Amino acid sequence: MAITGNLETFNFVDIFQILKKDKKDGILVIETNNKNFAVYFKNGDLVYIREVPKVFYVYLDIDFADVMKKEGLSGKDDIYRALVARLPVLLSLKKGKFSFTPGFIRYSDDIEPFIPLEKIIMFLSRHLTKEEVERKISDLRLVFEKTEDWEELAKRANLNDTEKKVLKLINGERTVENIKDELGLDLLTLEKILYGFLAAGIIRRKRHKKRKLGFDLTKGLLSKIIEKIKGL
Repeated sequence: MAITGNLETFNFVDIFQILKKDKKDGILVIETNNKNFAVYFKNGDLVYIREVPKVFYVYLDIDFADVMKKEGLSGKDDIYRALVARLPVLLSLKKGKFSFTPGFIRYSDDIEPFIPLEKIIMFLSRHLTKEEVERKISDLRLVFEKTEDWEELAKRANLNDTEKKVLKLINGERTVENIKDELGLDLLTLEKILYGFLAAGIIRRKRHKKRKLGFDLTKGLLSKIIEKIKGL
């Protein structure tokens, strides 16, 4: 199923989070007033960025080998150089329409992503606005816990020293406010870090176990309710 939207509503952090979570192969097309980009994904990681004059050009190639020929790419070094050159241009976009078509493109086994998407997500998170982070970090009382794969994902994300300190304090008990006070961080910086951690899959909101009422307690509450009704 295709994913569509606009960059004013969904930033790249949110888009990449979805694609990474589902480990999708496919093509993310970005349309702006001036330029069109095709962003190629393999297993949820970004492989290549291609600029096209018309969107329909993207769908003329169903094999990445054909894309390489048209782009004049002779090997992995060429792919990497082009990706690094175009990535800042892509990530600077704030307006435009996007659509993601899963599948469609075929890759040979030797085509592997050069830059972990978690690293890109954390880079982008450092530049989010207050309005953007408040979509997910809206309460100082929120509690987060690490996911099962947090160590591997944190390594791929290439965290800076401040982010490592925040991650160390996340234990399923400290609130956002607790972490803020312990590290002396300003709130917006902390919110950006937590937003990035969430999008990269490093942490999640604490899961609260539902307390089951025992039979005796349930029966007791029911008796009180009946007595109250009789007394009306």
